[in-house]
Amino acid sequence: SLATTQLVSDQPASNISHSVQIDDVQNLLNELSRSDNSARRKRKRAAGSHLEYDYGGYNSAAVTQREMTRLAGLYPNISKLVGVGTTYEGRPLLVMEIVGENKEKNRPLVWVDGGLHAREWITVAASMLFVRNLLESYGNDEYITTLLDKTRFAVQPLANPDGYAYSWNSERLWRKNRSPTKVAWCKGVDLNRNFDINFGGTGASDFSCSEIYAGSNAFSEDESQGMARYLSIVRHKLLAYFSLHSYGQMWLTPLSYTKKKVQDRTAHLEVARHATRSIRELTGHRYSYGPATALMYITSGDSSDWVYTELNCSHTYGVELGDLGRYAFLLPASHIRPAGNDVMAGILSAVEYIQTNPTHLTNRKRQ
Repeated sequence: SLATTQLVSDQPASNISHSVQIDDVQNLLNELSRSDNSARRKRKRAAGSHLEYDYGGYNSAAVTQREMTRLAGLYPNISKLVGVGTTYEGRPLLVMEIVGENKEKNRPLVWVDGGLHAREWITVAASMLFVRNLLESYGNDEYITTLLDKTRFAVQPLANPDGYAYSWNSERLWRKNRSPTKVAWCKGVDLNRNFDINFGGTGASDFSCSEIYAGSNAFSEDESQGMARYLSIVRHKLLAYFSLHSYGQMWLTPLSYTKKKVQDRTAHLEVARHATRSIRELTGHRYSYGPATALMYITSGDSSDWVYTELNCSHTYGVELGDLGRYAFLLPASHIRPAGNDVMAGILSAVEYIQTNPTHLTNRKRQ
């Protein structure tokens, strides 16, 4: 556009460097759509599959939730689908609980969520692969069987179904949910600014039309309320919290709203180092790690910060999946399985490390 051309031409005079990652976003979207549709048809023909859900491609919100229901029915002894609320547009907020058949009641719980930001499709697809891999591996893989016999997982692959559906059907790069705001033509709240931790501070906006609009108040949204309610109930068993995002290939440690060093910093960096090394050894993907404010920027109202500070969970991490910027939020479907491998390697190795190197929880809120 003329405005973009003018901006680029003005940059040398302003001593601002720039690089163009994607020349034509719409053209890339069209190419990816054609490529993904062709690949999906080939996978279906090759597998002769009757399954509606395609684990090698991206799937709609409705198809994703139907697949969660199917999996829970297929593995009733080790899984349960739990509803934690309903969105503004009437979609269920679903969490898949996965635990081994061993009857021990006080097993620690590990939470994983994806899709909090609508356009980050790779996090939804990778979360679904994570769920399926855990379920299929129990009883067949000794390592995962042992892990599930002593650990409960709660996975919410689609934490923002309304926003995801809108990004699927109308606006591919949509970020927020779809609830109404005080400005009639500006819908949606950034769910990762809506948690009650430094709400409305740096990195959040009180302008309804902003992509980082925090909402009218903390926990104003059904999605953040549902997640917080579930996690509050299990807080005394909560071993670790992982929130999947994209992009950048980073393993982020607390906190996001302040550069102040937290008391668990050493433990966080050890877990992150262990997890990212496991990813690199399995997939070859290199993830940087460190405090969120050092690797990215300051944000407020972040889910990981709220869990760390208010629920007193020592281990909370934001995991930014690939890529490093070539496709950004528009990753081709060919990246899904590699991303799923990153999630599997990183989270399972992190959990194993945390369990064998426990950090003692305190009974006070962290600042």
